[in-house]
This record gives sequence, structure tokens and C-alpha cells, in this order.
Amino acid sequence: MKLLLKFLGFLFLLSIVFYSYARLVEPALLTVKYENIYSSYIDDNIKIVQFSDTHISGYFDANHLKKVADKINAQKPDVVVFSGDLIERYDKYENKDRINEIWEVLSQIRAPLGKYAVYGNHDYGGGAERAFRQIMEKGGFQILQNERAEIEGYPVNIIGMDDSIFGTLDKEAIIRLLNEDSYNIVLSHEPDVADLFFEYDADLFLTGHSHGGQVNLPIISYTPPLAQKYVRGMYEIDNNRQTKIYVNVGLGTSTLPLRFMAVPELTVITISGMK
Repeated sequence: MKLLLKFLGFLFLLSIVFYSYARLVEPALLTVKYENIYSSYIDDNIKIVQFSDTHISGYFDANHLKKVADKINAQKPDVVVFSGDLIERYDKYENKDRINEIWEVLSQIRAPLGKYAVYGNHDYGGGAERAFRQIMEKGGFQILQNERAEIEGYPVNIIGMDDSIFGTLDKEAIIRLLNEDSYNIVLSHEPDVADLFFEYDADLFLTGHSHGGQVNLPIISYTPPLAQKYVRGMYEIDNNRQTKIYVNVGLGTSTLPLRFMAVPELTVITISGMK
């Protein structure tokens, strides 16, 4: 009986330590992941910073976002991209009267060759679609909704897909926007839809949605639909364009305000000419 009580006491203490770390420590961390890509389409280096899945709420607010913006600026990017899910639940967001605080922070992000964004599944419903467009555009971001932006001075296209769950997944429109003579970067909130484009001229997918599992335990690791094949980090596809997929684990939390073994991150991707 004493041994059992000691074991139960140990499990209780362990659960407190786990919860405290997952609730208070890991969600407050911020790491920067660096990736280098080489392409025959590029002459000069171009540096892109990706952030994703802020899920702004009572657990991740404008003050947290300001720290992210400062860290992005410290990387001195040429281009900044946001791959969706700005606010956790817009219909229940308590600071609708202060959403200007969000776009004021976003407007402080500096990227001389442009700032681009795509819708995520949380950017639809309950008025979120209109709010997302207002916030991102006032923050200086161009929303790409099955649209393309050409980067001035570089043979680089940034193509933004609409959200694949609640938006309009228009495969044919995206295919038409791919240019075989340029380096094509596709922004997609959900990563698994990249499978639809491997026979076409897509070079790099920048995605989010998975949260890297958000809470990763030995027997429990959940990722949402369309983020079950590609979960985190860089994937390389053996096809004609040597397509790459990067899955950013995001910054905020969804459903549960916990993160475990999924430290919030920014991704810095430098694309250079072939060595």
C-alpha cells in the first residue's frame, strides 16, 4: 500500500510538472529555424521569414505578437509570409474593439520585397474572413487568395492558395499560376494538399496548420486533417522540380493552451543560386 501511495504521489507531482511546463513554459518560448535552399533559378540570395498559426486569444495577444515582430525584424528578411490562422475563435474573441492593436504590430514588420498572407481554416466563420482581410491589409500584408505575386528583381513567384478546408481549393487556378521558368513558392495553410502538385512546377510549399502535434506524448500525438502526412520541418520530394515542403509548427495554441515538444517557431529560409 505504501509503495502504491508513493507511486501515485509521484504521478501526481509529474502531472503538475508536465502541466506547468506545457502551459507556462513551452508556449512562451520562441525558436528560429534556419533552412538553406539552392536553386538554378536564383542568382542572388533571397531571405524569407515565415510565421504561422498565431491563434490570437487570451493566451497569445498583441504583446506576444510584438515579440514575434521584433524577432522577425532582427532577421532582416527580404520577404515575410504568414501561412494562416490569425485569431483562434473570432466569434468568441473578446478584444474585437481593439483589433487595431494586431494590425499596428503587423505594420511594424519590415520586408522590402513584400509581406504576404493566406487564409487558414480559423480565418473563416463567425466574421473571421472579413476581419482577417482588414487586419492583414492594414498591417501591410498582401493576401493571396488563389493569386500570384512576382518578386521584383528576382525570378521568384509567390502563389497563395485559399484555405483548403473552408475556402476554395482551386487546383487548376494554382497550376495556371506556376511558371516553369521561375522559382515558385506556394503558400498553403494545410500541408498535405501539396501532394496534388508534384507533377507540376511547384518548387517550395510553405505551410502550417499542424502545430507540430502541439502536445506530443509517447502514445498521443494528434494532428488535424490535411496535416497528417507532413507534420513538421522540411520534406524533400524526388520529382522533376525536387519540390520541398516546409511545415512550420506555429506560434499559438488551439483548443488547449498547451504545447509539449512543439516549441513555437519562426522559419528563416534563404534561397540561393547553385553552388
